[in-house]
Amino acid sequence: MQAGERRQRTMAHARLDILEAATRAFSRTGLHGTTMQDIAREAGYTAASLYTYFKSKQEIVDAMSNQLTDEYIQVFEQPVPGGLSFRQRFELVLHRHMELVEKRRDTFITFLGEEAGSDLCGPDGHGPSFHTNFERRIDCLAEWLQRNAKGDDLGGNDPKLVARMLFGMAFGLLHEWRGNVQPGSFVDYAPIITEFFFHGVSSKPKTGARKK
Repeated sequence: MQAGERRQRTMAHARLDILEAATRAFSRTGLHGTTMQDIAREAGYTAASLYTYFKSKQEIVDAMSNQLTDEYIQVFEQPVPGGLSFRQRFELVLHRHMELVEKRRDTFITFLGEEAGSDLCGPDGHGPSFHTNFERRIDCLAEWLQRNAKGDDLGGNDPKLVARMLFGMAFGLLHEWRGNVQPGSFVDYAPIITEFFFHGVSSKPKTGARKK
């Protein structure tokens, strides 16, 4: 391995470690309350050395958003057993995405915190990566729906509109889940969302479907 490649790998590993440390710091004190010094201390760096890897706190937040989206997209690339119906494939992929939410709970706490709005979603130009990544996830889900749904599986609706509606359902549940001191498994919501998606809120639960 060339010296340049070794240096790139070392830098990449260090950046990942810093992102994990930043996530822990943000989940405790929020985006506004956390400084670069706090992140450096959490990661075991000096504040000056931290700037070798990230130029600003906003760059760290953007990198967290990029990482989350990359992991979200990778779920769609995982193999799915053959012979499954559209509903079964849908619930399997949804289940995997909810496992990712549990794995990255601190990241979601950071992005969904009440004080995150001005940093991530404000009209002043901050956090463009957050919006870009959100749309990337929508597009990826819409593409998956278009590839996998057949006939009237989507009721004739635009896959991108369906993807946005599914995100809305998941985020509503996510807000409740992330606020619990001792949350249960977020994966438990997968069959509920699946049932609602395929049959509507007023339908009788099918065999094996669970209500919360």
